[in-house]
Amino acid sequence: MADRHDAGKGVPGPAVGRPRDSRIAEEVLAATRASLTELGWERTSMRGVAERAGVSRPAIARRWPSKTHLVLEAILGAAPDLGAFDGVDTAGWISGVIAGSFDIFDRPEVRAAAPGLLATLRDHPDIREALWLGFSGPASALVGPVPAESVDGARGSAPLGSAMDRLVDAQAAIVLAAGAALFLSLVVGDDDRVRDRVTSALSASMAKILDLET
Repeated sequence: MADRHDAGKGVPGPAVGRPRDSRIAEEVLAATRASLTELGWERTSMRGVAERAGVSRPAIARRWPSKTHLVLEAILGAAPDLGAFDGVDTAGWISGVIAGSFDIFDRPEVRAAAPGLLATLRDHPDIREALWLGFSGPASALVGPVPAESVDGARGSAPLGSAMDRLVDAQAAIVLAAGAALFLSLVVGDDDRVRDRVTSALSASMAKILDLET
């Protein structure tokens, strides 16, 4: 039976019927990453992953309704890891977003999955929207408030009415970092000089978007 993307199923993440043994789930996710690295997106299948993990395909389908859902959780996790943002200021948030973006797209399984995933997300807006909201939303909410001196010359924080603009600014900053990391990974390759220049440019651009004096 061929794998289905099943756009109508909804969002990335665990489905009802989660396996009782979390160890089995981890083995399935590890098998997915190994398959992506060895075989690529096109040749990775839920049936093949099931064979690698030593479980039945129906057991996988009960938790992940499509290959897309399975791959997204395998390479990104069920929820974003926000540990890098603990106790940081806006400058630290910027550094964390840049480093996290590079780290994700440096992984061989992500590089292998990215072209196929991009095509799938283009055709399935519900999965694309869920991915964007699920992974940009929590990180965006952690960026500090805009300094009030950027608004009216006073000290302190900007009015609460600017919170939505601040969220959009944070999301725009995430797009810059993730987009640059994706292009570096898939097109430029391992060029440290280019990466260093891009990192500097991203830091400056994101600081400007977030009204951070540098």
